[in-house]
Amino acid sequence: MGILPRMRRLQVVYGLLMLCLVGVGGLTLRAQQTPPAPSEVDQLLLALADITWFNNIRPLNLTREQIDRLLKAHERAYKQLEDLIRQEATELRNRKDEIMRVREEVSRGKSLPKEFQETIRRLEQDAAQKRRQLRNQVITTIATELKPHFTDEQMDYMVKRSKEVLDAARVDTSKLEKDQLYMFFVENVFLVDRAPVLLKEWQEKNLPRPGS
Repeated sequence: MGILPRMRRLQVVYGLLMLCLVGVGGLTLRAQQTPPAPSEVDQLLLALADITWFNNIRPLNLTREQIDRLLKAHERAYKQLEDLIRQEATELRNRKDEIMRVREEVSRGKSLPKEFQETIRRLEQDAAQKRRQLRNQVITTIATELKPHFTDEQMDYMVKRSKEVLDAARVDTSKLEKDQLYMFFVENVFLVDRAPVLLKEWQEKNLPRPGS
């Protein structure tokens, strides 16, 4: 969102449990392979993060319709990220022969070609820039689309909660507009990687089924 430098935002989220411990920084790259089974400590840390997440959405009293909208928004956001990841993978595959050739040469003690270093550096910079641009674009788009479907009370809470967290981290919020604080909440709560799982659990346990 451009609200905080990345390092400061990571410190805020990690150091204070922030709005959520999982998916620090909001829209992040999901693992492409099945992760290893979590250890007991990992499970406990995940449970602590879940506690923080549930505590942050509890005052919102989300409706079933709002949760459905949030789930669809999350799915759409990550689909755009996955499309970009596929593009990056294609670019790498197109350079497969060159990469494997240089690997073989370097493994035999040859110097790394400067041209290759420059090419890879440029690819990394381009990929990082595209991801930043996409993240900012997605967060802004999703937050704007969702905004009319929140009540004034819900909006006030999200703004207030974001300000509390940032103030506690000694971040100057005096120049941040309400929309920026709202987007901060959207990014760090609704668009974290684990949000769909937690939203569905919350809905199952706290909202009556239609027709019941």
